[in-house]
Amino acid sequence: MPGEYDAWVDNPEAILEGQEVDITIRELTPGDRRKKYKSRYVRAVLFRNPDRSKDDILWVRYQRGSHLYPEPFGIRIIKDHPTLQVKPTLSKT
Repeated sequence: MPGEYDAWVDNPEAILEGQEVDITIRELTPGDRRKKYKSRYVRAVLFRNPDRSKDDILWVRYQRGSHLYPEPFGIRIIKDHPTLQVKPTLSKT
């Protein structure tokens, strides 16, 4: 059963098909339901036709308004990027 993800994109029509991209995705169908909506930063290849990827499904949402793009994309995840370590900054006020 393919996994399903979603992502927020400024312009879904401008997505480059068949090229590796870095994208933040959100899991919609994890094995452990407690991890639903867990975000991942991945390198992936996207396809306009989900059948071409033969892997997972990506639902794209517009960045503004979160409206769902009418057709799903296919996504083939190449690798997960390591989590970024963010150090808190202290400011004197």
